[in-house]
Amino acid sequence: MKQILPTLILIALLAGCGKQHEPSSSESPVPETESPSQASESSAELEELSALLKKGGAQDVKLDVDERSRIEALLKLVLPDSQYIGSDKEWDVSYNDMDQGDFFQVDLRIKGEDYSERLMWFHILYQQEKPSFYGSEDFGKYRGMGYENVHYFILVENLEIRAVANAEAYKDDAKIKGMLEAFKLEDIEKL
Repeated sequence: MKQILPTLILIALLAGCGKQHEPSSSESPVPETESPSQASESSAELEELSALLKKGGAQDVKLDVDERSRIEALLKLVLPDSQYIGSDKEWDVSYNDMDQGDFFQVDLRIKGEDYSERLMWFHILYQQEKPSFYGSEDFGKYRGMGYENVHYFILVENLEIRAVANAEAYKDDAKIKGMLEAFKLEDIEKL
């Protein structure tokens, strides 16, 4: 029996090879999310974002106006998309090139509303060296810490994301953490 079982498994596997599943008339093919050229473009943009983060995060280095504008546009690649935040909301991103450490100010707003009205805001900081300790809680495979229903911070490789609820509707741990989970964390790991 010990010799027959592996042979039967091999035969079953080989029998399945070469047969392709054809969608029936009731099935519709699943659309691809990204074409190879889009994936390549996205990968190149993530590499550019990474290079600008590292350059801007170096001590005594200032990004020029064009680089700051570009890094702000590129950061939107890793933010939650409109399918998650809703088509009535938008991201406002500004890069702050400071002597003691650069960071992004990222605000979630309702489109067309007063600029000072933020639903949530984020500070996103790139750290040249990943801290050896960060937070006391597990956030999936990352480390995090927070204050219940107010804010939550996570560290993804060298990028720290600090999420703060501003509007009452967002002052809920599940919403704050859900927004952080909607960031493209796997892409952030590559930065």
